[in-house]
Amino acid sequence: MSYKIQYGNEVVCLPAAALESCGELLQLRLLMLLSLDRSMASAEHTVLAERLGCTEEELSDTVAALRAVRLLAPEQRLAPSAQTKNLAGEEIAAVVEKEQGFRQLLDECQNICGKIFTPTDISKIISIRTELGFDGETILLLFFYCSEKLDAVGRKVSVSYVEKTAYSLYHRGVRDLTGLQNYIKRTEEENSLAFRLRRLFGIGDRSFTKKEKRFFDKWSGEWQTPYELIEYAYNITVDSTGKPSLEYMSTILSGWHDKQIQTVAEAEKSTEEHRRSSGFRERPAEKSASASPSSFNTEEFFEKALQRSYAMMNEENRTRKKDEHGI
Repeated sequence: MSYKIQYGNEVVCLPAAALESCGELLQLRLLMLLSLDRSMASAEHTVLAERLGCTEEELSDTVAALRAVRLLAPEQRLAPSAQTKNLAGEEIAAVVEKEQGFRQLLDECQNICGKIFTPTDISKIISIRTELGFDGETILLLFFYCSEKLDAVGRKVSVSYVEKTAYSLYHRGVRDLTGLQNYIKRTEEENSLAFRLRRLFGIGDRSFTKKEKRFFDKWSGEWQTPYELIEYAYNITVDSTGKPSLEYMSTILSGWHDKQIQTVAEAEKSTEEHRRSSGFRERPAEKSASASPSSFNTEEFFEKALQRSYAMMNEENRTRKKDEHGI
């Protein structure tokens, strides 16, 4: 019987020595993962172990084995301070004349930054081009990405910031335009509210249920609640009830929405003021067990509601026991 190898769209190339030297499947799988996804080269061992479905100890042994046969080696990290050389005017002019489209690239980047570049600025861009191998399109997209990222927090982009970002991305495996596009897309997804809610509630990749979607839409859409407040309400809920509860969280968030509270600091202040004005005091056991300010920070309303619920449950248990014993 003969076999025909059918490669898909994604092909991983490995040295022939890997087949001879790798004694375990995990070693081959690690090499294939690093070849397929360059961003994994700088990932923590916990992340790599999770992707490979092994323990960190098994991963460490695998890395050691691959390094012993010279199939894996620490990558020398490039740094802006070490690689950037301030070029003289004649040197910059030579690069501009030699590199096709470089003058247009500088003009576009200057427009993004809103300033005329100094020789030092241009030297940094040339370093990104020559040392990291980023082409003009990649550099231009990088400037757009950094500019939008800083605009969101009211800051102006600088060439130094772009340079540091370029070297950081390079060591995460971003080496070309496609890699940068994929990184930006992945970052946007991870920063999206839906992704953060999935991670907060441990939902994973499954679709939201109708109930979850109804609550999430109300919090983020109707009430425009920042994620940090949602996370804070989640922590209060778990501290108070021992488990996540959409209804309980929604009650907390509704109260903050009515008070136009938009930050965690405002929520903490409001909770503390309510506790003081109502004369609420923690029980001794709670006070000694509370190790952080976030523990039991719910308002008196929620505390009393819990106490009533516990009292009702205890009363029901007593009644049921009486019925069982015919009392």
